[in-house]
Amino acid sequence: MENFYLMDLINAVNGSFVIGNPHLPINEIGIDTRTIKQDSLFFAIKGKSLDGHDYIREAIEKKVSAIVYSRDDINFENLFPTLPSLVKVKDTSIALEQLAKAYRKRFNLLHSVAITGSNGKTTTKEMLASIFRQKGKTLSNQGNFNNRIGVPLTVFNLTSDTEYAAFEIGTSEFGEIKVLTDIIAPHCGIITNIGSSHLEFFKTPENVLKEKRTLIDGIDDDGFIVLNNENTYLKSIIPQTTKKVITFGLYNGSDVYAKNIKLWLDKPVFDMYIDGEKETIELPIKGKFNIFNALGAAAVAYGLGFSFQEIKDGLATCTPPKMRMQAYTLANGAVVVNDAYNANPTSMQVSINSLSQSYPNRDVILVLGDMLELGENSADYHAQLGKYINSLPNIKAVYLFGDLVNYLKSELTDKKSKFFISKTILCEELIQDITGNSLIFIKGSRGMKLDEIYNEVITVDKIKRGIK
Repeated sequence: MENFYLMDLINAVNGSFVIGNPHLPINEIGIDTRTIKQDSLFFAIKGKSLDGHDYIREAIEKKVSAIVYSRDDINFENLFPTLPSLVKVKDTSIALEQLAKAYRKRFNLLHSVAITGSNGKTTTKEMLASIFRQKGKTLSNQGNFNNRIGVPLTVFNLTSDTEYAAFEIGTSEFGEIKVLTDIIAPHCGIITNIGSSHLEFFKTPENVLKEKRTLIDGIDDDGFIVLNNENTYLKSIIPQTTKKVITFGLYNGSDVYAKNIKLWLDKPVFDMYIDGEKETIELPIKGKFNIFNALGAAAVAYGLGFSFQEIKDGLATCTPPKMRMQAYTLANGAVVVNDAYNANPTSMQVSINSLSQSYPNRDVILVLGDMLELGENSADYHAQLGKYINSLPNIKAVYLFGDLVNYLKSELTDKKSKFFISKTILCEELIQDITGNSLIFIKGSRGMKLDEIYNEVITVDKIKRGIK
């Protein structure tokens, strides 16, 4: 973060200066007293389960230089005389967004990209950031920093020498994409796909599309939007879009497309076509759906003027995000794949099918958890997934953990399946069932924490090998 002064903050958020030094330089912002550094500015954010105002004393003990707060019941007299500078606002979360928007305006030459969609956002972001690094200093949001807290905190990491920024933006309610787009002011954007995600709030994929497409309105007039040409929902809005559109898909008919796809190799290999040119691409991450992600990232980079060689090099050196098709080979030759970061009906079917195709001669063991935030039709979505799994020939067994997966299990009439209420017992039985020809695929919504199963299987394997 580049220096700005407390008075700049007060003006940006329409705050009230309470006490301290209005000319105080600010070079770092934090919201978590567990990690905040001395001389940082502390935003007391009120979340769903925690309220930063309850940790103001701890922030002061950490010797922060300033605090932004909103509650009227904070007794600062008990904290005197060690008070830092204080700024009071109506809503600290909105103030954080306002400050990030003002800070972003300092960087007029920044190439800013917004990435959203029902699936593939994070991997597409990582691929795009890897391509960007072929040319210059690049910023991208880390982990799950894709919401109205994470995106502003990411923006504060911009510096004058940052040339490119890849911002993943998510949503769980109407209007969130517009807020985030206004903050990052993107020159271009990409919608990876529209599917069955966050239906607990949005109810239908059509409503998801309505929310996601607000990204298009927030793009510069001279910018462009990248759309998945094989997604029915996105394809339908291309004729209605007044901004420049670059399309991507698996086959000819899109601006950026793939041919000669080879999935049965350890790494997907395919020919990518851009503007009449062809390059053979090898991805460092498994799954046919990651070819889609690579095509989308390539389409954005192509629109920004990157060479085909830069795109190819960036994709080849991309580091896959954790818990997204993260693979480990056991001592006996079995392969364990961890894709437990998130799950919805679309991503479940696509990833299971992709792994089944990639390893046609393996005995596939699925370890599945609940798909959360699907709303009133959640039971039906789980049942439909069970029917789909029944149709795949090389699924040997299905291990289930959660509550909603019971609806899935009821449809697994042709597969060996077992429901568990304990991850420990699940791991014990799973490890006994693994052979050298097994492919174990672990996937569920993040709240199910199925990565714990992946970690346990690897830990046991390392103990057997004598690895610490």
